[in-house]
Amino acid sequence: MRKLTLLRHAKSSWTDHAIADFDRPLAPRGRKAAVKIGLYLAETGLSPDFILCSPAKRTRETLAKITPFLTHKYDIKLERSIYSAGSGGGVISYLKSAPLSSEHVLVIGHNPTMQQLALDLATPEADSRYSDIERKFPTAALAHIEFDIPDWKSLRSRGRLVHYIVPKEL
Repeated sequence: MRKLTLLRHAKSSWTDHAIADFDRPLAPRGRKAAVKIGLYLAETGLSPDFILCSPAKRTRETLAKITPFLTHKYDIKLERSIYSAGSGGGVISYLKSAPLSSEHVLVIGHNPTMQQLALDLATPEADSRYSDIERKFPTAALAHIEFDIPDWKSLRSRGRLVHYIVPKEL
């Protein structure tokens, strides 16, 4: 079994329009939301063993806010391609081609990539929150998908959407 958690960065600040998009920090609301998501990760036992994170400032700050709540040992890779990953095909290729022994991977990135990945990788079941993801994947939204595969190289089909949560619900 392999697990994939997709997390969109928390709300970023737009107070200084001179700052490049890549360098935008979290807004106060974003810092609070990231802590809520960190608590949710701890409460639900969603502790990854590998984190793939965009190197943008707001994703790294989101990561810093959730790591105190992670209960297992994990490795982190900052991956520039996550910043501009488009529809997420690059993330899927990374998972399939990297020598990952990790069972649970957390990807912290941006929209529309995180939303599209969730839609492409989760099975649209009637009793899941798939339709909620179709409507919106706001900042600090988290989708957790489980796959019945022995390794990431075997990722060929959709998995089961187990969690979809947004900070407003916490």
